[in-house]
Amino acid sequence: METISSSVWQRKGSSIVFDKRSLGGLISAGAVISLRRALGWSKEIPAAPPVPGPTILVSGLETVVETAPPQDAEEFLTRRIRPLLIALQYRWTDCGLVFGFSSHAKAFEETPLDEEVLFMRRDRKTVRLSKGLWDGSSALNMKRIVREADKPGEEITVGYYVARIS
Repeated sequence: METISSSVWQRKGSSIVFDKRSLGGLISAGAVISLRRALGWSKEIPAAPPVPGPTILVSGLETVVETAPPQDAEEFLTRRIRPLLIALQYRWTDCGLVFGFSSHAKAFEETPLDEEVLFMRRDRKTVRLSKGLWDGSSALNMKRIVREADKPGEEITVGYYVARIS
């Protein structure tokens, strides 16, 4: 899987981010909205993003993925979230949509052959996160978001990003 270290994920496409440092700046910038509010856009997308900057941080998806039965969570991603992402990518071309997760990086597992990201829930059940969110785009277009670690020359994975869903 390719990696990116730029901030393009904040200005375009959609991503999953679980790094507290990366999310902290978005929170302090007032970019946070609830999942419920974002789902309301399925009926009518506002003319402009409802936050002051180029990034919308959506909170609440982790709760759905963590608490719903895995098959229901995957269906929710496929039927509710993916159509929203597709609609938003055409409406707000200069805006990044970020789903914030508080889980540790170890809760996200990359499968080597499919280049798919799985979410390991606290009950040890698995949800096919990237497949549900991005479908076929995940294998071809998904990138690992990294930032420099405290030690020079080391990188930390902060999340996953897809610029455009096909």
